[in-house]
Amino acid sequence: MTHSLYQDAIDILKTNDRGTYSLPTQGLYPVQFNWDSAFAALGYRFINPVRAWQEVQQLASSQWPDGMIPHIMFRGHHDGYFPGPSIWKTGQFTPTSGITQPPVLASVIRRLDDTHPLDDSIEMHDMLRRLVRWHEWFIVARQEPQTEAIAIIHPWESGRDNMSDWDSGMARVEIADLPPYTRRDLDHVDASQRPTKEQYDRYLTIIKYGRDHQWRQDHLGQHSPFRMVDPGMTAFLLRSSRDLLALLQKHQPDNQAALSTVQQHIESLDRGWKNLWNDKVNAYTCYDPVEQKHINSVSSASFLSCFAGVYEEGRHEKLMGEFDRISNKVKFMVPSFDPDHADFDAKRYWRGPVWHVINDSIGRGFAEHGETERAERIRADSEALITQSKFFEYFDPITGEGLGGKDFTWTASVYLDWVMQGADHGTD
Repeated sequence: MTHSLYQDAIDILKTNDRGTYSLPTQGLYPVQFNWDSAFAALGYRFINPVRAWQEVQQLASSQWPDGMIPHIMFRGHHDGYFPGPSIWKTGQFTPTSGITQPPVLASVIRRLDDTHPLDDSIEMHDMLRRLVRWHEWFIVARQEPQTEAIAIIHPWESGRDNMSDWDSGMARVEIADLPPYTRRDLDHVDASQRPTKEQYDRYLTIIKYGRDHQWRQDHLGQHSPFRMVDPGMTAFLLRSSRDLLALLQKHQPDNQAALSTVQQHIESLDRGWKNLWNDKVNAYTCYDPVEQKHINSVSSASFLSCFAGVYEEGRHEKLMGEFDRISNKVKFMVPSFDPDHADFDAKRYWRGPVWHVINDSIGRGFAEHGETERAERIRADSEALITQSKFFEYFDPITGEGLGGKDFTWTASVYLDWVMQGADHGTD
């Protein structure tokens, strides 16, 4: 059975492969997504390492002149996706969205470089240059000055689109006079598993604001109708900055300017992460920069501290207590939102379901910091979900039911790269 799942994962990657980039899944997401694409590269290593590098290089090639790597690249046949290029109107040579997504690329590239390094040093140097510029863009365009953590200007930037933690910020968005639109996602997934119509109206209102302001990212970072500080973005950027520093030390040890810049980013983001600690819930949480207060709820992003490379004595033990509390409430870890919270929904996107790429990140961080049993709980639960329900986009943490898109690229990739690790499956 396990060998069959291994082959199934390989087949999903091949099915969703478009030559130099991948789709998250057919139908629901017929475009290239930023962090989906980066995670996909880890799985492509098991098919063809050259193809893995093509994936990340194609992603990085979409970088804007200001340094941002956007969250969507509209390549190939994308007519089935809404909102498409005619809504975003970003004016880029390759049509893209006007926002970014969690910066996992440097961490993925470090792992590719460790196992299958690029033969061409010029290509590697170009990749490092792009990564330094993207990370610098985050500091300029998205770092919230009061906390030094990273803010988002649209819920989609977080990658965790309909999180309950965004509700107060979304409530401040006054819905614009929008033309009629048809959501394509509901052609593929039941509405009960997706964001609501009201949320979509606000999503599109934020896009309209960005479009009206020519996608000037420095302006949007300060004045977007939606702004929230996100522990997920902060943790991923901090981890990626540490990995980028290691790549620079290996490949460009004499590039003192880049080394110094990235080291400064790490120190600043480390302070930013620590400033997200919330004594009321014993966890790192979102922060509302408009109301200047923490959001008092625990999400899966709260447990990314180890992955980010931060261990705070006293706080860590309290955080693990919250992890254990949640682990006793669900059959499968890690739910995207606290099951004891009134807004928990086991089936609706990021308001409760388990996502394997977040499990991967939390689990790796725990293992790196000696939380072996908790890391194995996450890995084993991730494997059990796939054994029970196959390669869905996300999963009900109570029943294990597969939800969202089927035959999902990053779920297959994480299975190949991490879930099978540490157990005897009889396959290589």
